[in-house]
Amino acid sequence: MADVSPDRSVSTRFRILVEIASRQPFVQQKDIARELGVTVQAVSERIKELVASGLVASRGRSSYMVTPAGVDWLLRHSRELQSYSERISRIVHDISVTAALADGDLHSAQKVALEMRDGVLRARPWVQGDASSGTTIADAVDGTDVGVAGIEGVIPLSSTTLLLAAVPAVQDGGSRRTDLSRLSRLAANAGLIATAGVEALVALRLAGSCPDCRWAVVSAVIEAASTGVQCLLVCNEAELGRISDRLANSGLQYSVVDLTLPAH
Repeated sequence: MADVSPDRSVSTRFRILVEIASRQPFVQQKDIARELGVTVQAVSERIKELVASGLVASRGRSSYMVTPAGVDWLLRHSRELQSYSERISRIVHDISVTAALADGDLHSAQKVALEMRDGVLRARPWVQGDASSGTTIADAVDGTDVGVAGIEGVIPLSSTTLLLAAVPAVQDGGSRRTDLSRLSRLAANAGLIATAGVEALVALRLAGSCPDCRWAVVSAVIEAASTGVQCLLVCNEAELGRISDRLANSGLQYSVVDLTLPAH
């Protein structure tokens, strides 16, 4: 399996767990090392870490089993790996001509590099070492759209952590018990702001910001975050569980921030 995970240590752990699962209960570390192209010592150290973290159980010399916790870990990261692969595929597979934003003046048939920044695919003059390349189909001036064909390589995508900010439900104080100063700071650093619920909308307005999106917000932030945009989704506590489940299933990482002020 190719290393397509953005986290190499997680990728190695994933591959070793898969090899143990396919060979258990009798596992030869040298066979895993040969399969993965690493040293036996590296495999041994990883297996010790897996045993210590409860993902693998050791039953004696060369006898290992993936624990239920290990199975859950494998399934969760399988979904994340699939999501990551789909993100790449949407950009680099089956592309004949695609539109990009010109970073600088470009001329027809010029070799360019492609990168995703602020949720927009951009083309700039190619330099040695760039991970992706393509060829412009027409002249373009800085800041305009340009067609790019013959795309090769992998377009870099920056990893993004979604911020899910929870405000109290109206019966618990709503916007009146929301830490507005903290919400204002979070909003100032977000590339896309979405709200779910009236309490969240009012709290955001009181914090001096307006949402970019109020409908289909989970789909919107997943799509935006997958292109490298820093996203803030403000919701009331009643919506927190439902939204968290959908974000978890998307394979994207997210963090939850509780904006509830202490009761007086």
